Amino acid sequence: MSYLDLDFKSRQSPAPRRRQSQRSFFASIHINRMIRGLTALLTLIAAVFLMLALLPDSSAKIEDSNLKLQRLHYPVSLPLKPATEKTESTATEMPQPEAKSQWETIQIKAGDTLASIFSNTGLGAGTTYEVVQLNEQTNNLSKIRPGQHISILKDQEQKLIGLKYMPDLTRTLSIKRQQDNSLTSELIHHPLEPIPVFKSGEITSSLFLAAEKSDIPESVIMELAAIFGWDIDFSLDIREGDQFAVVYNELFKDGEKIRNGRILSAEFINRGKQYKAVYYTDPKGNSGYYSPDGKSMRKAFLRSPVEFSRISSRFTNKRWHPVLSKWRSHKGVDYAASRGTPIRASGDGKISFRGTKGGYGKTIFIQHGGKYTTVYGHMSRFAQGITKSKRVKQGQVIGYVGSTGLASGPHLHYEFRVNGVHRNPLTVKLPAAEPIDKAFNYHFKEETRYYLSMLDLMKDQTLAQVKP
Repeated sequence: MSYLDLDFKSRQSPAPRRRQSQRSFFASIHINRMIRGLTALLTLIAAVFLMLALLPDSSAKIEDSNLKLQRLHYPVSLPLKPATEKTESTATEMPQPEAKSQWETIQIKAGDTLASIFSNTGLGAGTTYEVVQLNEQTNNLSKIRPGQHISILKDQEQKLIGLKYMPDLTRTLSIKRQQDNSLTSELIHHPLEPIPVFKSGEITSSLFLAAEKSDIPESVIMELAAIFGWDIDFSLDIREGDQFAVVYNELFKDGEKIRNGRILSAEFINRGKQYKAVYYTDPKGNSGYYSPDGKSMRKAFLRSPVEFSRISSRFTNKRWHPVLSKWRSHKGVDYAASRGTPIRASGDGKISFRGTKGGYGKTIFIQHGGKYTTVYGHMSRFAQGITKSKRVKQGQVIGYVGSTGLASGPHLHYEFRVNGVHRNPLTVKLPAAEPIDKAFNYHFKEETRYYLSMLDLMKDQTLAQVKP
């Protein structure tokens, strides 16, 4: 064995002893650490017990803390009112329906009455009387029409506690039973949304045909004729080439057109002469149609007492009478119209004569103040309620066209007298109504400017489109 081999063995032999000593050293360190950790834990436990001993009510505080956390996550009921207050309040309140399904809606059929509808739903005659006699609003329930609907709400004892009825699309009659067992009613209005519309036309044969061609509703064209009826006789003055334009409201509910509203502004060009009108309501609530300078379109007298009729005989000092077969003066105007056509009072006044008067046949005289008198002859009959000394309003129907007296066919003989003297109804200058109050001049201009401007602007655009 060489020296080198001995040296190598000598170096390897002590290794096992060194590893064993190292394991013993680390084991002792680990044991020491476990002892120190256990000691610290015991010390901590002792400290906790010591704190609990020093704070005997700590458990109550912890429990209270848990309650606070619960209140953050769950609703807390409020204290109830004293029993006496609750009893008093429930004693005066009517029982409330459980759900909307308790409302019963009935469609009105031909022959139905409120009494029959109530009877069919289990309500007695006493309830019918109670509702109808409540006031003027509920009294209108006696005028229900087929196709309409009535909704009834009853309590568990089959007692009426609510009723709803819509006489039209803009109103609802609501009846409710109050705490004192009485009924009250309320008429609820549902305003329609107005949208201004512009239409225009030119007359080639008649006003109605021109309106139909321009898609203007009949109600609007009738109102147009009424606005300018004091200045233009639509049965005599209309000529081919006359033009008209109108701005009126179309009324909508929930995006659906319900009906046509009033005219806001209008223009009529008759024989080259321009007439213009605008609707205005003054601060006092008075409404009407006025010219752009504030003069009332309304005159004290209508130019024609019948609508859209034909003039068969004019005012003249010499006319061949078709019945008497001789020349006579004709101190009025004859309007040929079909039998039964309504005749309107041309102005406010008092009936001074009503009856049969010679060749006039059935006739009415109306006195307008101390200066003016109008005469209406050859009537077939008088309107209901028209008697001597009765006061009538302009435009009110007083009778109907006929051929009584010396008449060859149905027509109205109309006279206009000033201080007892006959005047030509077609040419006499009619007295105008009062213009707007001067104090409202600025208000009038501000309120009417928009619709007058709209009328002019839309008319100009229409003319520009027509021009080549």
